[in-house]
Amino acid sequence: MLDQFATQAAVALLNRMLVRESWARERLAPFAGRRVRFSAAPFAFNIGVIEGGLVSAASGEPDVTIAVDLANVPAALFDAGAVLRDVRLTGDAQFAQAMSFVLQNLRPEPEEELARLVGDAAAVRMVGFARALLAQARDAGARLASTTAVYLVTENPMLAARGDVDQFARDVAALRDELSHLEQRVQALSDPQEHH
Repeated sequence: MLDQFATQAAVALLNRMLVRESWARERLAPFAGRRVRFSAAPFAFNIGVIEGGLVSAASGEPDVTIAVDLANVPAALFDAGAVLRDVRLTGDAQFAQAMSFVLQNLRPEPEEELARLVGDAAAVRMVGFARALLAQARDAGARLASTTAVYLVTENPMLAARGDVDQFARDVAALRDELSHLEQRVQALSDPQEHH
């Protein structure tokens, strides 16, 4: 049931984007009749390329399988290529390359998609809010990572700074060299043939 819903949603969204982009339809048109399986555990669905470079739900053995990380799917609302980060492609290389190229270069218009549900003005505000929220989350994550690193290195030294580690490695190498020289001197002093 969920796979069927995911298939219908994916087909509808892809076709709306493909209708706007003639270059994408032209790129997919030669592959009419071929099927691709999208797998983002726990979901999986098959779509097929139809005449004119559009897509429809499909069944049967796929020509290409695209396995994506489910964590990247929400970002696809703003960047279609986000879904293809950490992706695994198997099957027909030419079809996989064409499908991958189209998916990476299609540009979703989230305002247009939301406007169908809530109206133009609300869609623009909602997407603007979502983009600002994502930007804030990214900034907050970067600040948290930086603050945590500073804390772990300087405030509560559970980790060593790179410069400190490099200096320690140089000191150990120098000590090893001095120890080697000292062992050679001790060996020379303790060798009885050297004293005669």
